[in-house]
Amino acid sequence: MAYKDILLHLETYPDPTPDLALDQGLALCAALGEQVTALAPQVSIPLKTNRLADFALKLGDMAKAEEARSRQNAENLLDRFETGAKTLGVFGGRLSPAAEVFQTPELTARLARTRDLCVIPYGREAAAYQGVAEAMIFSSGRPVVIFRPNETRPAQGGLGTVVVAWDGSRSAAAAVAAALPALVSARKVVVLTVLNEKASAGAGAAQDLIRYLGRHGIVAESQEFDSAGAKIGSVLDHVALRSEADLLVMGAFGHSRAREFVLGGATRSMLESPPVPVLLAH
Repeated sequence: MAYKDILLHLETYPDPTPDLALDQGLALCAALGEQVTALAPQVSIPLKTNRLADFALKLGDMAKAEEARSRQNAENLLDRFETGAKTLGVFGGRLSPAAEVFQTPELTARLARTRDLCVIPYGREAAAYQGVAEAMIFSSGRPVVIFRPNETRPAQGGLGTVVVAWDGSRSAAAAVAAALPALVSARKVVVLTVLNEKASAGAGAAQDLIRYLGRHGIVAESQEFDSAGAKIGSVLDHVALRSEADLLVMGAFGHSRAREFVLGGATRSMLESPPVPVLLAH
């Protein structure tokens, strides 16, 4: 069981997705599924100014130069992706639609609605990628995997350990359902319950989930961790890194208000600094 159709999002502006992030993102996609399509939007920069200001500052020329840089970045990224994906046998296509600079999150979310999964490799500045990740989680209806590139991370050769953060919530259930292909293929599955953090996450809360996973042929083990007053994000960081997890699965909590996302603490922590690749679903 594997994801049949994965979308890999690549940034082209203001800075392109780094080569290491692209390569590790492609390797992660290959570990998760069968066909990967890369999306590298070409941004356009609309100008609302008067002729005098444009003449004095040459804003039009500056915008055209930035748009050309985005197009070149897109071409370079897609060429590198295609070469690597064909080598791995997972090439599913390349997309490079035009979009206004602030519309790329909505574009990615729209295109992801007809994919199994969207993978977003972070670059050096996580903030540049968070908008796309948030739009994906709350607007696409599909799961998203985010991660930071890591020079010490070994080459992906399938999924080893997957940690499922389980608190019995609706969003956690959605994440488990979305992650089933990954859980089936993982060599080890750990269901993590953080105690003394939510009333729904008490001792033994994971047992019925372990029963459910067993019906899908997944042998999972339970792990309980007392938060002892620590923030949930730091607990998830600690356990994921200590377990040497290849993937952390968790529900995303939040909602959109006036085009800004109001996020739960654990969701915000993961979006800002994912310790390992994180699959989020809402």
